[in-house]
Amino acid sequence: MLRALLALFLLGWTLALEAPEEVEGERGGFLSLAVKGEGTITAEAPPFLLPLTGSVEGEGLLNFLVRPEALAGTYTLLLKDARGSKAVRVRILPQAGLVLRGPPGGEGVEGERLRYTFALTNTGNAPDRVRLEVRTLLPHRLEAEVLELAPGETREVGLELQLSGRNRDTATLLAYSGLDPKVRAYTVVETVILPFRGAEDLGRQALYYRFGLQGRYGTGGLQGYAVGLGLSGNLSDYVGLNSRLAWDGTLKGEAAFRGEGFALGFRGQEGYYRLEGELGPFQAYYAFGAFAPTLGGLWQEGPLRFSFSLSTLGQRANLGYAFQEGPLTLTPYLSLSRRGEPEEVRLGGGLEVRAEPREFSLSARAEYLSGFSLRVSGATRAQDPFGAKGDLAYQGGRLQGTLTLSERLDEEVRGSLTLGYSGDWLGRVGLEYRPLTYPFSLRAGLGYQRGLAWDLSARVRTDGLEAIGSLAWQTQTGLSYGLQLGYALPPFSLRALYLGRPEGGSLLLGGEVREGDLEGSLSLGYDWAQGRPSVRGALLYRPTPELGLGVQGAWNGGRVDLQALGLLELKGGFNTPEEVVQLFGGRATGWVEGVVFHDLNRDGVKGVGEPPLPGATVRVGGLEAQADGEGRYRLELYPGSYTLQVGGIPAGLAQRRRTEARVERGLRLPLDLPVETVVGVAGVVFLDRNRNGLQDEGEGPLPFARVVAQGPERRSAMADGTGRFTIGGLLPGAYTLSLDPASLPPFHEPGEPLGLELAPGPLPQVRLAARESVREVVQTFTEESLGLFLLDLPPTLPPGAELLLKVQTQGDPERVYAEWPGGRARLEPGEGGLFQAFLPVPEGPLWEIRVVAERGAARAEAQALLTVRPGPLGTLLLQPALVDPGERVGLEARLLKRFRQVEARLLGVRIPLNPKDPFTFQGELPAPEAPGIYEVELWADGVKLSTARLRVRD
Repeated sequence: MLRALLALFLLGWTLALEAPEEVEGERGGFLSLAVKGEGTITAEAPPFLLPLTGSVEGEGLLNFLVRPEALAGTYTLLLKDARGSKAVRVRILPQAGLVLRGPPGGEGVEGERLRYTFALTNTGNAPDRVRLEVRTLLPHRLEAEVLELAPGETREVGLELQLSGRNRDTATLLAYSGLDPKVRAYTVVETVILPFRGAEDLGRQALYYRFGLQGRYGTGGLQGYAVGLGLSGNLSDYVGLNSRLAWDGTLKGEAAFRGEGFALGFRGQEGYYRLEGELGPFQAYYAFGAFAPTLGGLWQEGPLRFSFSLSTLGQRANLGYAFQEGPLTLTPYLSLSRRGEPEEVRLGGGLEVRAEPREFSLSARAEYLSGFSLRVSGATRAQDPFGAKGDLAYQGGRLQGTLTLSERLDEEVRGSLTLGYSGDWLGRVGLEYRPLTYPFSLRAGLGYQRGLAWDLSARVRTDGLEAIGSLAWQTQTGLSYGLQLGYALPPFSLRALYLGRPEGGSLLLGGEVREGDLEGSLSLGYDWAQGRPSVRGALLYRPTPELGLGVQGAWNGGRVDLQALGLLELKGGFNTPEEVVQLFGGRATGWVEGVVFHDLNRDGVKGVGEPPLPGATVRVGGLEAQADGEGRYRLELYPGSYTLQVGGIPAGLAQRRRTEARVERGLRLPLDLPVETVVGVAGVVFLDRNRNGLQDEGEGPLPFARVVAQGPERRSAMADGTGRFTIGGLLPGAYTLSLDPASLPPFHEPGEPLGLELAPGPLPQVRLAARESVREVVQTFTEESLGLFLLDLPPTLPPGAELLLKVQTQGDPERVYAEWPGGRARLEPGEGGLFQAFLPVPEGPLWEIRVVAERGAARAEAQALLTVRPGPLGTLLLQPALVDPGERVGLEARLLKRFRQVEARLLGVRIPLNPKDPFTFQGELPAPEAPGIYEVELWADGVKLSTARLRVRD
């Protein structure tokens, strides 16, 4: 009996439903369960699991597709067979994903603040803690450095830049995922910084000026002043000027006057002054001030080089010859040196070595002259993930040098090693830790410098608040420490700083405010070592950007000092006067001139009796010239290739020949421009429902159909959204107008072609018919049967695109809609049973769409499965992509989503593109004058989509 019960128990156990206790899957991936049971085994799955295998008999695999919308977490999948059920835990692994979008860039005036807004989206399937980082050379403030984002959530963050003295700046905003350190996103904004408002409207020869005056007046009278003057720009195409000088009791700054083959310059700083000159292969300088005056020169012609320096302390001359092989240059030289006191003349020489391959740079000089000396310095060009830099010097029996090695150990940790010698050895091993998920950094070091030394510092910065702490200890000086707190939220900023040393500490509290025309600051300090408090403050009123008035005061050790402040700053610019341009060599241009005429015999050459066209306009880009009473024009252009276009001529005339001019510097190019008699045709494309060839009442236009004119020449044009078209610039003669079948909607065909004779005069107005195709109805359906099928489905689309879903129906459905996981859309009815809608493409890899048509209780369905793969939302086509300088290039943007504003960008110039249809935009641009390879960028609604390469021939 016991054996029978045991046998029944083992039989029941062996027949129990078998399946794994837990499985793991990733969104967009496949999930397979090996199951074994009795009878039919089915599964009740969570909504995000798409069953690929409905059921198995006895034993097999149940396969599922994890939908892209699956969120990370643990879920339950219930298996059932004939005997019972079993729960299987399904764990969806977290996957990180970030998308960062920002504006294309902007421009502002130096001294102002510019704010950009970025949008960060968590495209992963789990909550993410994202750290933001800014890389820019401008002073900046990021509104938030850490964002907590739920799956699918989008947050905006602002970046404020303080525009300083640069022509342009590139700011990069990076976002690091806390889920996966390898997942990051970034976007770049380029800021053009103008020296003053209106600078962008000045011409190629322009001068910019800047004048500044500062003064301080106190109880003892005038206590200080400073005057600044700057003038820079182009005096002509051959000569330029750049100066920025200041006087506050001593002359400071620099000035340069440069031209072709020559240059003059001045530099001054803290009592040191230097005059410089350059003429062909010869360079010279004269330095003077608070030291012995020195005259020096350099002459270099090919590999031969001669240099000298003369002063009251001594003289020296070098003669060298450079040998170059690839990135390596060797320059041996002889040197003659004379010293005044004590009198001494020495002859020696040396060797200079310079190596500049792509990976690193190295320079060295070994010399023997009154002893041996050596100097070596080098560095790797890239410092990440590994970098090295160092220098070594030996002179007068003394050796000194440093070597620093650094390497990124992982995504968050970087290590460094520094070794040095300068009479004593020193060394330091350092680590830097910057976690990706927190606005926190930690640095630590351990080393030796005349005793054991260590240091530790930490920094936290988030939402305007910054805290920095440091500790350092050295055998000789003992322990020192510091703590700094700061908070910045415009228009206010506050800071506190405490420094502790063995002999005593110091505390500093300060704040600043900028509100409207007022700027103020206040700082309080106390030094425990000296037992002395101090107070400083200032208040400045700036009614205009040019003028400032204020007061500043200080109290230190019982002494009060009050001063009145005055500021005056003027800056602007103007086009260089024509007299000055001509005085300094003029413009490096050439000239194109000729006659605009009516080419009666169409041979392109002005003959006797072919009349000129007074008042015609000849254009090259934005530059134009108007023909005089004899049809003559003259254009001054810089060297390069240009395409000349003629406008401002009577209707019925057009420039049919492509006229190109290659301009050379200082030369005159004679070029006549022929204009020919042309004809054209205009009209409307309509839908001929009753197929009678006439546009009857209720037969509306058919948009975006292509009209083809065939005759003495072949031309085509696309009808606009109202069905209207125009074809111009044709030779007179007999033409046949027809519609391109490929441009018509599905189940439509062209009507009868239209023949007409085109002659000079007003454009004839015509109407071209398109009609519905005659379709056979499959006999298994009656005309009342409800049916549908999908049209024109692409094989693949990227996430974020739009699918134009077209559905042809039969049986007059009352409603048609599309369903997919996480979405539903109603299709709008059109003509002839056509329904359509724009559907947003979700994340991949597969997108299952079910389209349903309903009429009362009748229902018809169709399904489609699309592949979703990452890719650009638009491409840019250049026609042609290999061009001559200045040649016109046709642009066509082919988009996978509807955008409002589409433009191309080349070298900072924006070229708006015009819509041809909802997914196609067109335009043109002139190729650059300089030969080379250029990247043309495609932008849509402020987002960069893709680039295309343009090559300009030499």
